Amino acid sequence: MLCPSCSHDNIDGIDECDGCGLPLTEFDYSGSELEQSIVRHAISVLCPKTPVLIGVDNTIREVIAELVKHGIGCLLVHENDTLVGIVSERDVLNSFSTDPAQMDRKVSEVMTADPTSVFISESIAYALHLMDIGGFRHLPIVDEEGRPVGIISVRDILRFLCIRFGELRALDL
Repeated sequence: MLCPSCSHDNIDGIDECDGCGLPLTEFDYSGSELEQSIVRHAISVLCPKTPVLIGVDNTIREVIAELVKHGIGCLLVHENDTLVGIVSERDVLNSFSTDPAQMDRKVSEVMTADPTSVFISESIAYALHLMDIGGFRHLPIVDEEGRPVGIISVRDILRFLCIRFGELRALDL
């Protein structure tokens, strides 16, 4: 039985993952091959993008410029190379005001501080679960020291599911 969190291959029937200690008694692995593939595959198969980083002292004006420049929906906020926040286009819009001085506010005033993050070795199912219960579209990937090393979006997971579904359909033909 593969752990949905760390992908450790455990002996069937055990109650707790030997790799990370996650309780396994709640998980039902009798789903379809498509369902099982999101449990078996690590986030790394999604080919996460390199994150665009911005500092906590940057302004909303600079956030908007970076979002437009890179054609992306969010930036990861770092301080001393450690992930401290995430700021999305939605965060910017929700904080928007007709007062031009608001554009010079610091990103730290509108970002989501201490965002939920994952390691690249964790399962797609775990990432999807976090996104669902947290209600967010982007998920930062960090290394063991908390440094941002990647980012995935719900679009990346949807692309994986579409490709995997196509592969499984081709096998049935």
